Amino acid sequence: MQDNGLKKVVAALIDIAGTDDVFKVVEADEILERMPADAAIDKQALSVIIRDLKGMGYLEVKYFTPDEYCLLVSRRAQELLAPEEEETPAAPSLPSSAPAPAAQPAARREKLSKRAAFGVMLAAFVGGIVGGAIVTMIAVLVQKFAF
Repeated sequence: MQDNGLKKVVAALIDIAGTDDVFKVVEADEILERMPADAAIDKQALSVIIRDLKGMGYLEVKYFTPDEYCLLVSRRAQELLAPEEEETPAAPSLPSSAPAPAAQPAARREKLSKRAAFGVMLAAFVGGIVGGAIVTMIAVLVQKFAF
């Protein structure tokens, strides 16, 4: 229900405030009026959803009270309303040569970043072992020839 509520609130906010980079004062009752009848969202649930959307970067909020919000709906908010089926066919149509990171699907970028993090960790670990071995060999040679 939370995800479904997010989408319904975003759709209502886009209808009311638009995505034109201007802060607008929106009343909670106005948002709730635009909600479908099957959505069981009250003012408290609306407040929680708006905080979640702000935390996810879909909204910027200047101030809010229980009855009104001064907010800006980002253009990214329309991503929540786009059907997920559209993203799946778009992935194979990307050129096979290294696509720009912004063109890669989020799951692939996450997988690549995990690989990169593992590679960095492995390189640091091996570097630590090699460095420790070199220092140990120098210490053994100094002790052998110094005494």
